[in-house]
Amino acid sequence: AEMRCGIIGVGGRGMGVLNGIHGSAGVRVTAICDLDDDKMKKAAELVGADHPRLFKNYKEMLKYDQLDAVAVATPCYLHAEMAIAVLKSGRHCYGEKPMALNTADLDAMVRAVESSRRVYQVGTQLPYADPWRGAIKTVQTGVIGDPILIRAHRHNGGDLPHHIPWFFNRKMCGDIILEQAVHEFDIFNAVMQGIPVRAAGFGGQALRFDPAGRNIRDHYAVVFDYGENRKVSYSHSYISIPNLPCDGRSEFIYGTRGIVDVEYGMIYPREGQPRKIESESPGDSTQLAIDNFFDCIRHGRQPLTDVIRGRNSALVALIGLKAMDTGRVVSMKELLTFGYSA
Repeated sequence: AEMRCGIIGVGGRGMGVLNGIHGSAGVRVTAICDLDDDKMKKAAELVGADHPRLFKNYKEMLKYDQLDAVAVATPCYLHAEMAIAVLKSGRHCYGEKPMALNTADLDAMVRAVESSRRVYQVGTQLPYADPWRGAIKTVQTGVIGDPILIRAHRHNGGDLPHHIPWFFNRKMCGDIILEQAVHEFDIFNAVMQGIPVRAAGFGGQALRFDPAGRNIRDHYAVVFDYGENRKVSYSHSYISIPNLPCDGRSEFIYGTRGIVDVEYGMIYPREGQPRKIESESPGDSTQLAIDNFFDCIRHGRQPLTDVIRGRNSALVALIGLKAMDTGRVVSMKELLTFGYSA
């Protein structure tokens, strides 16, 4: 049967999600919601053959009866509120990352998904595609032995788009650690098969001061301790320059029997020759993730990046954020006991 899907938010990332929904077999876009008329018009034109109904108020959209599922692709601070409303309306939900910007909302999301008995998938889409999917599987199946250390970074050569104010307001975006780095943290958790027990980190604002009122870090470095002989060293910034050969995104996983280069899909055994990881999931990560979302709805399965995985990647960001804010080692027990908010 045809699946009817709506979307809330059709800005930059929202249009990417909309393209994925539109490209998914057996799915029709029946509703689009955005405050911006121009964005909504552009989105409606993209899926014109579906004849979507247009809304400016997402609560009004959720009253529309031609919806089986809804994607939420709004600014970060709205994710939890809107996803919970979608689930309470009886619809399945594809929610952009991060799932929420504080521990209370993460807990509320878990309760909402469990009580709704609907499919919820968080938009950390990388593990659905190679090289990330193959790299994670390589480690999980023991090819490089036990993982010991992950050395990773994301150093951006440009800046966030200045015409989108919420990116630069920590209360709205969660700082760059929540807004962006949850992609990597989801991979770290999958490789280490858990969440950190403690974290330490430092960061600041050194080069990027525009636009006015900007209060997010432009650089930081954190260390996550996942338990005995399992550590992650991660740095992240918006202070690099374009085309610097060593920058961009990088993750190396060091194991007892070898090393995996995640981004290039390579295995470097301690004995023997380097080799490529065999590709099982080629293609666009967003399209593959959204296709999986609808397959899970049709077949009553839980998605790979489910609500627990969404909570856990956000918890890594929050423990890193609290460690930077306080300048001390923060335990996961402390974070879960007392909570924290961006």
